[in-house]
Amino acid sequence: MRFAYPNVIWGGLVFLLVLFLVYLWSNRRAKKRLRIFLGPAINRVANLSAVYTRNRLKALTLLLGLFFILLALARPVIEPEDQEIKRIGMDYFIVLDGSKSMLATDMEPNRLETAKKAIKRLLNVSKGDRVGLVVFAGNGYLRAPITFDFAAFNLVLDHVSGSNTYPGGTNLEKGLERVAHAMEPMDLKNKAVIVISDGEELEGDAIGFARKMYNDQGIVTHTVSVGTLEGAKIELYRRKDKPTYQRDAFGGEVISRMDRAFLRRVAEAGRGKFVELDQEGDALVNLYHESLKPMGDDADVTTMKGYVEFFPIPLLIGLLLIFVQTVIPEKNIRHTPRAILIDE
Repeated sequence: MRFAYPNVIWGGLVFLLVLFLVYLWSNRRAKKRLRIFLGPAINRVANLSAVYTRNRLKALTLLLGLFFILLALARPVIEPEDQEIKRIGMDYFIVLDGSKSMLATDMEPNRLETAKKAIKRLLNVSKGDRVGLVVFAGNGYLRAPITFDFAAFNLVLDHVSGSNTYPGGTNLEKGLERVAHAMEPMDLKNKAVIVISDGEELEGDAIGFARKMYNDQGIVTHTVSVGTLEGAKIELYRRKDKPTYQRDAFGGEVISRMDRAFLRRVAEAGRGKFVELDQEGDALVNLYHESLKPMGDDADVTTMKGYVEFFPIPLLIGLLLIFVQTVIPEKNIRHTPRAILIDE
């Protein structure tokens, strides 16, 4: 047996020692005040020794109870033999384009909402995986760290829109940088990224950074295109069923087109696959089954210690002793009949 937090014991013992010294000081002071109050009549108290014994018993029971609770706080554990544990599933990030071009309406209702719907379908089949979310526009933002909690992930995903990601622009490299920084301390055999974007990169060098991530950290980058080659207008908002579209510096309405070639080159640089997202999101699910799930099945076998918690036993003993201390009745001081009748 060993203690997970041995420092708690030393700190607690100092506390109990101080508490014991305070008890001795207060007990001595109480006896002194009692002698002063009773004077010579203290010799006629019939049960004085019994009173002192009862008080010492209550104090000792309380201190023992606190000591066992202290042992429980130090978390005693028993270490059995090492066990080999195989983790099923893998860790991967989704890098979602949150730029205004994702509001183009060549997919119903727009590219961003179609991508979010496909991501939710992906989570339904990602059993045993941990998934993180990075949203990028002019910069990259970590919206959800690697997690098993898909309910919380979906809550964050629902709040992603093309109007709340700042600053403006499209820089996929910044999104990949966020992923590389988040995955750097993770000791994993397989690492992957799924980029979902329309491919309109205005800044950065995503192709070069995807290649660097694979060479330096072994992170595979898959890309999923959203939109059509014909493109569509970017609907910023709608009032009374009248849409307002993005305009360029000359006042003309902007037509956003999906850049298939760029996303394919990013996937090739990152040793991943490129697919085009359909309206129902089947392509993303197929990409998971073909490329990510086999990586998760090839998980590492790690040797771990399966600790057995032992703290409930001292905790129960400590609470029981404190309860016993509270039910020990107080012993009242009483005089002998002779002391009542005769005043010396």
